[in-house]
Amino acid sequence: MSQISIIGDEGTPVLYASLALEGKLFFEFEYYGLHENEGDYEFNHTVEPEEFPQIANRFGLNPTDPILIIVQQITDMGKGQELERALTKKEIKNELWTWLNTP
Repeated sequence: MSQISIIGDEGTPVLYASLALEGKLFFEFEYYGLHENEGDYEFNHTVEPEEFPQIANRFGLNPTDPILIIVQQITDMGKGQELERALTKKEIKNELWTWLNTP
């Protein structure tokens, strides 16, 4: 499965995108605490295929392109953080799953 790094405003990945077997777009991120008093967390966003054209249109891209090409173009344009925010704020319809482990 191909995975795309979504680069944020600080030049580091804020999400990783891939296409799930059932054709859904899957964004994920994991963070493991660097110190013993720091927690770990993981979250993912799952986007249904019917939302793909809205993602392309939101960023002025061709909605007939494959979704992973669209996602790569978004991050190449320097708009990865904007994509991440739109998912988090549910401006792009998605199912959110989270996990948190506190020390």
